[in-house]
This record gives sequence, structure tokens and C-alpha cells, in this order.
Amino acid sequence: MCALGRPAGGALLSHSACILMAEDRDLLQFAGELQSEIADRALGDMEAGEFTENAFVDVISEHLAEIGMIENPVTCFFPAKVGTGIVKVSGYAIPDDGERIDILVAIFSGTATPASITTADMTRIAGQGARALLAASRNIHLELETANDRFAMMQRISELLVAGTKQARVIVISDGLFAARGLEPTNVAGVEVSFEIYDIRRLMRTMRTGQTREVIDIDLAALGMQPIPCVAMPAGTEPYETYLAIFSGETLYELYEAYGPRILEYNVRAFLQATGKVNRGIRDTIRDQPGYFMAYNNGISVTADEVRTERIGGVTVITGFMGMQIVNGGQTTASIHRARKRDRLDLSRVHVPAKVTRLPPESVEEMVPQISRYANTQNVIQEADFSSNEPFHIAMERLSKDIWAPGERTRWFYERSRGQYQTAMSIDGSTEARLRAFRERTPPANRISKTDLARFLNSWSRLPHIVSGGVQKNFIAFMRRIRDARGNKWEPEEAFYRDAIAQAILFLAAQRVVRREGFPAYRINITTYLVSYLSHRTGGRLRLDLIWQRQSIGDDLQALMRVWSHAIDRQIQASAAGKNVTEWAKKEACWIGVRQLDLPIEGVLPEEWGSDDTTLSPEEMPSTGDDHASSAACMRLSAEQWFALHLWGTRTGNLAKWQTGIAHTLSSYAGRGWERAPTAKQAKHGVRILEIAAEHGFESGAGGSDE
Repeated sequence: MCALGRPAGGALLSHSACILMAEDRDLLQFAGELQSEIADRALGDMEAGEFTENAFVDVISEHLAEIGMIENPVTCFFPAKVGTGIVKVSGYAIPDDGERIDILVAIFSGTATPASITTADMTRIAGQGARALLAASRNIHLELETANDRFAMMQRISELLVAGTKQARVIVISDGLFAARGLEPTNVAGVEVSFEIYDIRRLMRTMRTGQTREVIDIDLAALGMQPIPCVAMPAGTEPYETYLAIFSGETLYELYEAYGPRILEYNVRAFLQATGKVNRGIRDTIRDQPGYFMAYNNGISVTADEVRTERIGGVTVITGFMGMQIVNGGQTTASIHRARKRDRLDLSRVHVPAKVTRLPPESVEEMVPQISRYANTQNVIQEADFSSNEPFHIAMERLSKDIWAPGERTRWFYERSRGQYQTAMSIDGSTEARLRAFRERTPPANRISKTDLARFLNSWSRLPHIVSGGVQKNFIAFMRRIRDARGNKWEPEEAFYRDAIAQAILFLAAQRVVRREGFPAYRINITTYLVSYLSHRTGGRLRLDLIWQRQSIGDDLQALMRVWSHAIDRQIQASAAGKNVTEWAKKEACWIGVRQLDLPIEGVLPEEWGSDDTTLSPEEMPSTGDDHASSAACMRLSAEQWFALHLWGTRTGNLAKWQTGIAHTLSSYAGRGWERAPTAKQAKHGVRILEIAAEHGFESGAGGSDE
């Protein structure tokens, strides 16, 4: 027996007898690991008065974004009273199309032993979340302080209601156990509200596997859908099974309506809208020639952990799937959904050919990317953007294990799959002494996930508007930049790793500064813009090597960031000009305004600042074989400096015509804030251009010399 008391401040978890049995030992272990992760996450926020519950919402909402359940989550605790009812919100998430409002509500005890949640308590708390829609419809944001995350959240929800959004979900997340099946949909303020419940058991099933997808059980009959006719592949010795099937347009619509991006491979496919030629063609065919859709469409490729079939009237049909994923044809699926939902087009004559493959669990990571790569589809889709098995992430994990921080007492931990840190700690920390040694050697503050890394590096690369777009979009943009600049198979080397850790240290230091300054809203936006502005003002020449050596930033740089953070906050809010600040921070125009600031440097110039000289000495020139250093050297110069090199080379003839062309190209890259990094070849030629300029005494800061 296990007596569970009611947690302080939360009358939500019942006094019922503990429902954990022997077979639930895994659940108990997972709950302990989750509480440990939440405690580690909360440590950095305690000095600013944050709550452990907010850390819980951060961890879970980031995971739900990774598995495609929600988009752009924002943690925001908001209790209020509307009329005679109570409102409780823990956060929110709005997809890009604005067609749905997701409201997050936490039921959190903070104990390592999960307790049961009664249906009455679950219904009450879920209802408090849904009541936020009523509050927004009454413009409650007008009663709130404008410079506050609560204002931004309720203003955004109000804007969507005014724009006509008619769907919402209340997603209840909890470290307790809820035994009931679910809650019935309802209607609040003219909005259809459905409920999703992620209790500790469901969280374990989606988080512990390290997968970036949730295994969904689809019963077509239970969803009111017809079975799908198919032809099975002849039996063989291969470990997989394949079926050729025909999906009706209505079936695809209903599946996407019910599960959204969760049935797309690794759930990170951004719908390209109906602007691309392919998607317009899909829409036009549905509208003008629906009977020809199957003839014109290449079809979709589907994988599943399990495919359930029956024989009905002598025909084999698919009746359900476990772990269904559309690995190719995401654009077809989303376009069909849009045609039916937004354009109100008839799908009764639309059919789509499909190849359905059942994969054994051990083959999923290997075969899914191959199926995706080789299938002939309308829109080329990269390998899963959230895949932890790409060479880049494997190499970063290896480097984190091999490279010790200066002093050789601690090292950083690169968590390419969720839960790796907790797993390593449980293996190495079999005793209290060993656990203490592990945490001293690899402190929780030194754990970096792959999405963390994308945030740190994109901030330094002067892409704060991309970082502000949320975990999913920023990570996708980061991986695309890596692929475009270096190719799919590139593996980082030690120099890249050390610079990346230095950028992580800088970002985390900026984050602490922003917390300590007590900004009531937009903290993540201020932080990423602050780091990007530092990179911009130094021309990317901040002494990352010094930050790596110290494993910290100096007092003078911290003092400068404190002053600049307030100016950047004022600029972001002022430039929004009444628009929703959270949404405005996602626009490049916001970054253009910030980077045009000429903020003063008062007191001592930080030691990390580097040299004021805009040219590189021969000793500073990277070797031509070091692609990362060559790229960094090129990115230290501004657009004006590269354009001056272009003009100088053209006037003097000291550069070949193709070299002046490269200088002009690099000037255009710099002018766009290095959103696109130089390729290895461009960087190599760029360094050679700098060498030639140095040999001839060219001074980029002076606009060049005519000799």
C-alpha cells in the first residue's frame, strides 16, 4: 500500500489508495526521472521567483511540440475570475494558420509517486482552461498590464476569436494518473472545444522511447470511417509487409482532422499552403476534375508499427493502424484537408493511391528515411528534421563525451534523444556516491538538447526572429542551414564544438541577465535578440575562445548586457506599434529595427569584445582546410566591407572577376544578416580574397585603397 497525501496548494489529487502495482515499476521510475528533470530545469529560475510547475509545463510543452501535438507553445500561468467562474491557464499554443487555439492546463503535484485524479477534478480543471475562451471573448486583456505575458496571451486568443476561429483544444498535462477514457467536447463562447489528457502514463509512453512521434492507435470503425481496400504483397522472407491501398479523400481528411501533423513523419512537416505550384495543382484538381485526382497524383507512402486487416466479401481491407505515419505525401494530405475544410470542396470523387508498409520496431529508424528518400513524391521532403540519428547529432554527442571543459573536471552533455541524460545518470549513479560524482562531472546545467543547440546557434547567427518562432520552426531552420552550408553528411569537428558550447554559455548567461532584471514578459525574445545584437555589434568577433576557456562570461560583458537588454525590450515593444508583441518578434522587420540601434558601450570594453581592427592578420587567417574557421572569418565582415572589397578588386584588378563576384555574393549574404552561411567553397575563396587584400594593404574599414 502507498498512502498519498494531498500536495500543498493542490486539492486535485485524491486520497485514494495508490494504484501503482508491481507492473507499474517502470512508471514509478519514469515519474522519478521526470521530477528530477523538472527540478533541474527549475533551478535556473528560482532566483527570479519562478515556479516548479512552470518548469513542468516547459518540459512537457516542448515535448508535445516535438511530437507534433502542438505548435509554438508558450508557458504562461494565468489564474483569473470571470463572472462566477474560475479561469486557470498554464500556457497556450497557436498553429501558424490560426485555425485552432490550444490551451494548456497543468495538474501538478511535484511528487515522485503519482496519485490518481478523479473525473470530477479533471472535469473541473479542464473546464477552467476552457473558460479562458470566455474571458478572451470579453477582452479581459484590456484589464491586464500590457508589458506582461498574460496580456500577450489573452490578446492573441481574443484576436483569433474576432477573426473567426471556431476550434479549440484544452490539453491537460499532469504528473498524476487519470483512469477515465476522456472528456466529452463542449462549446464555449461559440467555439467547439475538445479535450486531450496527457497524464503520467501517457507521457511515459510518448517520452521514454526517445522517439519524436507519438504511437497512435487508429480504429477506422470507431472513427466512423469505412475500411480501406488493399492488396497484400506476396509473402516472403523480408521482415516487413506491404499493402497497396486506395484511400478515399474523405478518409485522409478525417485522419488529418483527428490527428493533424502527428500522422506526418516525425511530425515536423510545415504545410506549404496553397501557394506552391504543386499544392495549387492539388486544389485545382479537386475543384475542377476530382474524378481524375487518382490518375494525376503520385500517391502517398505510409508506414505503421501494425496494420490490422480483415477479409470482407472476399476482399482484404485495412481496419486500423498502430503507429501510422505518412512519410511521403504530407503535402497531398494537408492540401486535401485544406480543400475540404477551408475551400469547402467536395471530396466524394477523390481517391489517393497508397503504399502501406508495416515495419518491425528495430527497422523503423533505418527504413523510414530510406522510404521517404526514394519514394517519388510531388514535393521533395528531407529526412525527418527531428531525427536524432543524423551524422551531425551523432558527432555532437561523441564530441561531448570526448572533450572536457578546461580544467578537465566537468564536461557538457549533448542529449540528442530525450531522456539520455536521465538514463546515463541512472546507469552511472548506481550509488549515492556515484550519483554525486556523475552530477559533479556532468552538471544538469551542462545538459544541452538538440533543440537547445539550435536556439543558441541561431541566436548567434543573428536569426532572433526565427528563434522567436518556436522550438519546431527554429530547429527545422537550423538543420536546413546546416545542410545547405555543409551537406547532409557533415560531421562537426572539435573547433565547431567548442565554439558551439561558447555560444551556449553566452546565451545562458544572457538568459540569466534577463531573468534577474525582472522583465515581466517576452523574456525569450529579449534573450535571443540580445545575443543576436551582440553578434551583430561585434561582427561575429566576440572571443568565443575566451568564453570556452573560462566557461563563463566576464562581469563587464554581463553589465553591458544588463543595460542593453532594457533598450532592446523597449525597441521590440515600440516597433510592434500596437501589434501583438509575441507575433511581432517573429518578423524579420523586428530584427531589422533592433540591429539598427546604436547602443552605447559605457565603462570598460569587455575583454571578450576582441579587436576593433576589421582586417585579419596573417596569424589570424584560418587554414584553408578548416571550413568552419573559414566561414567564421568571412562572416566577421559586414555587407559594406565585402562590397568595398568587391569595388576595390574591380577597380585595381587585384582580384579576378570571379573573385569580385564572390565578394559581391558575400556582401549580399551579410546584408541579410548571414541567414545563409557561405558554402565551404565560398568560404575558402573568401579567405583567399582577404589574404590578397591584406597583401596589398587594403583596409576594409576605410573603404579600400586605390594604391
